[in-house]
Amino acid sequence: MKKYITAFLFSVCLLQLNAQKQPTISQNIAITLSEIETGRKLNMPWRNTIAVGRAHNLLRADLQEHLTAAQKVMGYRYCRFHAIFDDEMDVVRRDKKSGQLIFNWHQVDKVYDALLKIGIRPFVELNPMPKALASGSQTMFFYKMNVTPPQSYNEWSLLVTQFVEHLIQRYGQDEVRQWYFEVWNEPNLSAFWSGTKEDYWKLYAASARAIKNIDSKLRVGGPATAGGAWIKDIIDYCSKEKVPLDFVSTHSYPQDEQIGYPDRKNSPFKVGEYFGARFKEVHAIVKNSSMPNLEIHWTEWNTQSAANAKSVTWGDNIYVDNLYAASFIARNMVELDTLAQSMAYWVVSDIFDEGGIPQSPFSCTYGMMTIHGIPKASFNAFRFLRKMTGELLEIKSSASLPEGKGMVATRENKTTRILIWNQNFVELPSHSLFTATIQIPVLGDTSFSLVKATVGIGHGSAWESWQLMGRPLNPSPTQLELLRQHAEPLYSLSNIKPINAAVQISINLKPGEIQYIEIAPNGQTTSTRFVNPEDFKIWDEGMSERN
Repeated sequence: MKKYITAFLFSVCLLQLNAQKQPTISQNIAITLSEIETGRKLNMPWRNTIAVGRAHNLLRADLQEHLTAAQKVMGYRYCRFHAIFDDEMDVVRRDKKSGQLIFNWHQVDKVYDALLKIGIRPFVELNPMPKALASGSQTMFFYKMNVTPPQSYNEWSLLVTQFVEHLIQRYGQDEVRQWYFEVWNEPNLSAFWSGTKEDYWKLYAASARAIKNIDSKLRVGGPATAGGAWIKDIIDYCSKEKVPLDFVSTHSYPQDEQIGYPDRKNSPFKVGEYFGARFKEVHAIVKNSSMPNLEIHWTEWNTQSAANAKSVTWGDNIYVDNLYAASFIARNMVELDTLAQSMAYWVVSDIFDEGGIPQSPFSCTYGMMTIHGIPKASFNAFRFLRKMTGELLEIKSSASLPEGKGMVATRENKTTRILIWNQNFVELPSHSLFTATIQIPVLGDTSFSLVKATVGIGHGSAWESWQLMGRPLNPSPTQLELLRQHAEPLYSLSNIKPINAAVQISINLKPGEIQYIEIAPNGQTTSTRFVNPEDFKIWDEGMSERN
């Protein structure tokens, strides 16, 4: 009885948490899906690349398990991470007597073998500077990643050459030609690169030429900058100096707006528009450059946001853990779908040690899964985005949708899929419900199965439940099981009959929530067995006899 009373009280607390900030009621909007398919599908560039923190983490069984679990749901193609040349990877040392560099790839092989085993290719990030090659001692993060230029660019070239030649020898030329090689990480920030911009150009040129000297069909690019910086610069530099460049890469986070425009003062962007504007800006730079066909890879981003300049934080940002992440991801991954080849979410799991491995179930660490492998709201957003296969449908509404509210719809054969979001903005004090009636054309007059899956507080977002528990550092097995249950979306099923070749449904989303809807014709019903029913009668009679 005590267990049921506790569960009841916890449910009451969740209801109270949902009601703490009563959203305003918006007008009910009539939305109609077109019968005509657009002929276009979602590109899903977020599936092209996923991230983990650093190479050495991938030697851990728990991180490999988390990545494998995510891979089964999402079907990623590449994985990017820092520090393949970190000293913990033991890739190079200098012989004390001769001064000769000695290379060792044992740890590297284990990392790449693990990725390829689950069907993911490396998106190789060439960094940091091994101690044996470094010109200085400046480091970053808990694991002391050296961020200084090489004392000799020839030695750096030798490292890259030996590394790539080993990869080809181990995995084959055709395989490695399908990988990407990105030079360094965020060299426009002094915390990640102690050298100058010109020093980075030297590093990039040495890396790109070393790689292309091995095989001209290998792919190399950069500058892997923060905030969309240096994109035009690297294109101009490579054009002028005839340095190979196959793609550009950069990073963006929504709270970057509070860094560039503190408290949004003089920001030219509407609330919620900054993040997308960065993607559009980089896309325009590339298309208007001397290399308009370059691939664009956003190799880091996530949902870290800030209401004002004072609240900017890279280590204690709740918006990677709570419900907010779901609607941010759903909206932006749909609206920015055509602007890049990759949008690599940073990162897949909280097994991530830039500040040391987290200890508690939720810790404002960047992962889509907690240290226990519990999916966060961010994971569930990607889970339903992955389901949005088929051709896109046109959407018409009786009124313009309010900012942050939206949906996308697809049809595949006779199945219609819809993903709806109601984004809440951290910069605004209040938000409204998203209420609408959706008219959906269907093929045939048979009955249809309607499945709804909603991600909200306590059903698809477990961070809020952990808060109600009192934020336990070491939750009991029962508490962990509850968190796993609350991390699952809320599903409902109904059977509907079309009227005039259409079905009508109503939606009512709270701020931050997303909802996935799938409408499919009911299949033919049949017995679960293929035994003749007359045989059952004989069996029943024979097996019912009394001894």
